[in-house]
Amino acid sequence: MGTFHRLLSWLWPLRVAVLPGRSGDLELRWENGRLVVNSAQGNQSYGSLHRVWQRVLERVLVPGKPPTNMLLLGLGGGSAPTILRKELGLRMPITAVEWDPAMVTLARKHFGLDMLGDITVVEGDATIQVHALPGRFDLVLVDLFDDLDLARGVETMGFLHGLRDRCAEGGVVCFNTVAYDEVSDARCQRVHDGLRRVFHTVEEMRLEEVNRVFLAR
Repeated sequence: MGTFHRLLSWLWPLRVAVLPGRSGDLELRWENGRLVVNSAQGNQSYGSLHRVWQRVLERVLVPGKPPTNMLLLGLGGGSAPTILRKELGLRMPITAVEWDPAMVTLARKHFGLDMLGDITVVEGDATIQVHALPGRFDLVLVDLFDDLDLARGVETMGFLHGLRDRCAEGGVVCFNTVAYDEVSDARCQRVHDGLRRVFHTVEEMRLEEVNRVFLAR
């Protein structure tokens, strides 16, 4: 689709493709002049999630002192690496874990993931890989969902201890959650309370009306 379709998408969304993913269909479409990835109930990349990571990274990154490396649990279509590379000009190596092969395909085919440089993609369950990956990271972003709900196991103390083990001294873990009703809000709160048990400090950012992002150091 060319410029005409991009402009037309400011009036109404235009579907480009649908791929079967592990948590249901993934829809690639133009919205407001931008190509995005949506699941049945929420944006997975380049829409509201892109804005969330823009705000979070603006908050946690120190000018003139970029992180030496980054771990991304939940690659999606690659919003966070795109922000770091194209918008902020940062070149640190990135390790990304993604359990849905369809997401990796979308990121590579439609969003130029392989052109961003120095990104290692590990396909697997992040709640397991967090314990298997070597090394520690200055910046850890967590974005693990089953459609609009937090992925299974992400509020367990085992996973949260794993995040602490992967976070370098002086580093930060940015954990995105979504609270859209009482049940989901309770799960978000369990993540918050668990992080407070294993990290020194936990701050919270409320974004896009439903996102609760926890900054753990």
